[in-house]
Amino acid sequence: MRITSLLIKNFKSIKELNIDDIENALILVGKNSTGKTVVLHAILAVAGVYKIKETDYNNPDRNIEIGINLEITQEDLEQFHRKGAVSKYKGYDLWYKDFCKKLPSFEDGVLNFTFIANIDKGERFYDGVKKNNPIIRDIFPRVHFIDASRKVQSIQDEIFRAVRKEALLGLQESVCMFDQARPCTNCFNCIPLVEKKDPADMTIFETAKLLEYKLSRVNMDSFVQKLNFCYAKNSGRQQNIKFVMDFNVDDLLRIEPVVINKDRYSEDSVSTLSAGAKSIYILSLLEAYVEENSTMPCIIMMEDPEIYLHPQLQKVASEILYKLSKRNQVFFSTHSPNLIFNFNSKQIKQIVLDEDYHTSVCENTDIDQILNDLGYTANDFMNVNFVFIVEGKQDSNRLPLLLNKYYSEIHDSEGNLQRISIITTNSCTNIKTYANLKYMNKLYLRDQFLMIRDSDGKNPETLIKQLCSYYKDREMQDFGNLPRVQPRNVLILKYYSFENYFLNPKIMTKIGVIKSEEEFYNILISKFKSYLFKLTSVKKMREITGLNIKTKEDI
Repeated sequence: MRITSLLIKNFKSIKELNIDDIENALILVGKNSTGKTVVLHAILAVAGVYKIKETDYNNPDRNIEIGINLEITQEDLEQFHRKGAVSKYKGYDLWYKDFCKKLPSFEDGVLNFTFIANIDKGERFYDGVKKNNPIIRDIFPRVHFIDASRKVQSIQDEIFRAVRKEALLGLQESVCMFDQARPCTNCFNCIPLVEKKDPADMTIFETAKLLEYKLSRVNMDSFVQKLNFCYAKNSGRQQNIKFVMDFNVDDLLRIEPVVINKDRYSEDSVSTLSAGAKSIYILSLLEAYVEENSTMPCIIMMEDPEIYLHPQLQKVASEILYKLSKRNQVFFSTHSPNLIFNFNSKQIKQIVLDEDYHTSVCENTDIDQILNDLGYTANDFMNVNFVFIVEGKQDSNRLPLLLNKYYSEIHDSEGNLQRISIITTNSCTNIKTYANLKYMNKLYLRDQFLMIRDSDGKNPETLIKQLCSYYKDREMQDFGNLPRVQPRNVLILKYYSFENYFLNPKIMTKIGVIKSEEEFYNILISKFKSYLFKLTSVKKMREITGLNIKTKEDI
């Protein structure tokens, strides 16, 4: 799921603001007090995270309106069906039909609606058919918001609850063991089946249900009877006290992470981390969370990721946000060039104030102006004759080994690169690559560069044409400021990755990828037993060679 367009009216400093064609990432740049955070708060209001106040109405006589187009993929629908969201039908076809009936504005994979806040009548979701459709908030993606205060506890607790395995989720949501789309009514019809199992074979869900059942059967009748007698005698009231069992799984299974200081051999609470360390910790939490295959896509929002961070850690934060955007939607505001280089120009929106001091978006974001405002320079290209642009840090480590084989003067007496510069980027079409090409052109390097990227199993010629075409279009928009990217400036690797050229234990040991050649074979036999033996290519190899790999020696 992802938001593809956003229309905000009458909210805080916004009179009317529209952003279309939103991709997996939306980066808001601009000067202070232009309203970048207001855009984030608008999405949070739709999610129910931000509570609208009377002072949030730009014009108190009008409603706040936040219109959203939400893309819902087939994979999203299948996850909704498995979780019993919107409709309880077990068959997918009936479920989908009911889904469309309850969400009538869902069409061609997009749900469109308007969140409306009235200063007197409260909030509602208008979908063009129903005046208020509360189901919309139920299916709106989970939003994780990291504000400038970097409060760890709330987002940490939220993520820990979300990442519990299916058995634990059933407990927390109190669902029926036989049908997780239905709530548990504590009928305990499941207990006879659970009691037949050996304790070692019970799931966490089954064990907890058995414990809950046992607790509910604790005989406290005589004590309660005595309590009621004493209470009636002492209070003079005709009332009875009843004990209700509260089985709180959150308190029972509460996780409290601690930071282990290896230097001082001490343990501290995560809350004692510095603000910068908290920023990286929160991003790491989110990175681990979204790598869980069972999680629904979410929206990750962060206010100024760069604050509290050293420039080097700003680059780390940018890398994490870029990874997060691959499977989820990421929104953040920033004043740092280190945060934008991994993303393309379409993902960056410049927020400004119009002549009436209302927040608005520049129709055509001026990337040059943004780079200048953010202080980007071309220091990497001083005294350089040739530039290599590679996708990934690992490639930048491998490339000098190849170059050194053919060119003897690429290192100075101290072992540093000279005459050449190797620029790492996550994509040959992102802002960092564009900025580097632009400054190379200014420093008269012009076409003295080579972009190296992985084939990813695609046709190399097609990839070369796409890359050249992309920069041809950019050159037309920024005429005279970009060098021309021709096929000879692009190298598509034969393999999926640069690493495949170095799949040699001696080489890998020499450049520090592994500690020893022995470790290489230990890893390979482990991976072979885990999944490599299933690959079609391995099966074909075994047919042709007749080899049967069972041990490390066989490899």
